[in-house]
Amino acid sequence: MALATIAGMTPQGLVPKPIAQSIFAKVQEDSIVTRLAGTTPVPIEGTSIVVQTGHIEAGVVGETGRKPVGGTEYTPKSIKPIKVAAIAIVSTEVRKRNPLNVLENLQADLAGAIKRAFDLAVLHGRSTRTGQQIPDVEYLNQTKNRVTLGAAAKTEGGIGRDLLTGYDLVVEGDQVNDQFTGFAADHRLRSQLLGAVDTQGRPIFQQSVDLSAGFDNVLGLPTAYGKSISGRVGASADTGVRAFGGDFEALKYGWTDEMTIASSTEATIVDGDVTYHLFQDNLEAYMVEATFGWVISDLKSFVAYDSPKVAKAKASVSS
Repeated sequence: MALATIAGMTPQGLVPKPIAQSIFAKVQEDSIVTRLAGTTPVPIEGTSIVVQTGHIEAGVVGETGRKPVGGTEYTPKSIKPIKVAAIAIVSTEVRKRNPLNVLENLQADLAGAIKRAFDLAVLHGRSTRTGQQIPDVEYLNQTKNRVTLGAAAKTEGGIGRDLLTGYDLVVEGDQVNDQFTGFAADHRLRSQLLGAVDTQGRPIFQQSVDLSAGFDNVLGLPTAYGKSISGRVGASADTGVRAFGGDFEALKYGWTDEMTIASSTEATIVDGDVTYHLFQDNLEAYMVEATFGWVISDLKSFVAYDSPKVAKAKASVSS
């Protein structure tokens, strides 16, 4: 389906502050990225921020010795604001019969749409609406640190060894953000963790298989789960990624302060092959826009864990 376009929408100012705060709170609660990464202010016109790429080191000196001069390195990285928008169409009769719930339902739908668009953009640089790459943005799945799940034999530690291999790729790197602070995982990884056993058939990650276990930490590190990890969201296809791990302090994101809303009872809305004439069909449309941006100080601070099937397919294509 083509991206919806609107003619005749009349701006009605900002979303009421309590509604906007509630929407953002819901996005913060549900988003994989916001639960693991740090925030930074993002001007709507875009900007560059400076990220540290080296540390000042102190040296040992004698009582009257000359003090060493320390140096550090900084690199500017640009933030490209991304605007996301969602349109909801309701009948006038529905709104009149239950006006408060219309706004509440719009709020819930908007929070979900923004969350999915935000996570997919940061993790895979794609649009949920079209599945296409967003031009000129950096995203986590560009990291060259990659581990194929299932690469380690059971006698070598199995999936636990795979996770630690990715850990080593990050912490042994030469980047500033070389800590391993957590995992962002696809829900399908949970079953692999539950099913992981040693050579004698004993569960590795818990004493017994418990399908109700949240597995909100793996190897003692915080872990957040979501469909956006694989890239299979909206029109976007599965990339084969089953988890990202690394130093999430190397990822900063931010939202502009304002969320705008427009409404109309007279606009003409084109959505692919379908055209809505609001006045003629007794419909109402609400369009909400939000703008966000992010920056990754160093892709070496992250590792991607790939599905063995997808990794094998990619290898056969490249050969």
